[in-house]
Amino acid sequence: MKRYIYFLAFIAFLGCHKPNYTLLDAPWEPDYAVDRFEAAIKVFEKQDAEKMPAPGGIVFTGSSSFTKWQSAAQDLAPLPIINRGFGGSTLPEVIHYADRTIFKYKPRVVVIYCENDMFGKKTKTPEQVRDAYVTLTKMIHENEPQAKIYGISLKPSPSRWNRKDETLKANKLIRDFIRTDKKHEYIDVWPVMLKDGRPDGSIFLKDSLHMNEEGYRRWIKVIKPVLDQA
Repeated sequence: MKRYIYFLAFIAFLGCHKPNYTLLDAPWEPDYAVDRFEAAIKVFEKQDAEKMPAPGGIVFTGSSSFTKWQSAAQDLAPLPIINRGFGGSTLPEVIHYADRTIFKYKPRVVVIYCENDMFGKKTKTPEQVRDAYVTLTKMIHENEPQAKIYGISLKPSPSRWNRKDETLKANKLIRDFIRTDKKHEYIDVWPVMLKDGRPDGSIFLKDSLHMNEEGYRRWIKVIKPVLDQA
C-alpha cells in the first residue's frame, strides 16, 4: 500500500513540474518584418564558417542588451558563452531565427533576454509577451530536450519607467510559467538595477535604455553564479 502511495506522489510531483504551455491571450501578429535583422544573422553565420563554436555551450539569445554585451564571453569566462543577441529584436524575431541562432549550436544551456515586445507601435499585452516567451521555450525543449533554460527578467529602464506596471506584470507572468518547468530558471536583475526604488541612472547610457559598463558589471554579479551551477 505504501509503495502505491509513493508512486502516486511521484506522479503528482512530475505533473507539477510539467510546463504549462496554455496561452493566456489572443495571438499577436507583428506589424514588422520578422526577417529585418537578416544582415546580423549572416554575420553570425560568417563567424561560424570561420570557427564553429563547440556543441554544448551556453547560447545567449534575445535583444540589444545582449547585442551590445560584446564582452560577454570574456566577462563570464571560462563559461562557453555563444552570444547570439541581435539588433533590437523581439520574441517573434528570436523565434523566427531560432534554427540559425540557437539550435545549430546544440546548446547545453539557453539564456533568454528580450524586452522589446511591449514597446513597439502596435499594442501588445503582458499576457501576449508571456505567450511569445512560452512559444519560444517550448521550441527549445522540443529541439534540445536536455538543455536548461534561463529567463532573465525584463530590466527596469528609465526611458520605459512610465510602463513599469506592464513590465512587472510581464515578468510575473513569465516567472509563474517558469515555475511549472523543472528545466527552467528565472533570473531577476531588478534588485541590482534600482536605487531608492527607481532605475539607477548611473548604470545607463544617455539613451536611458541601454546599460554602460557598470550596468553589465551588476548583471555579471547576478548571472555568473547562476550559470556556474549549470
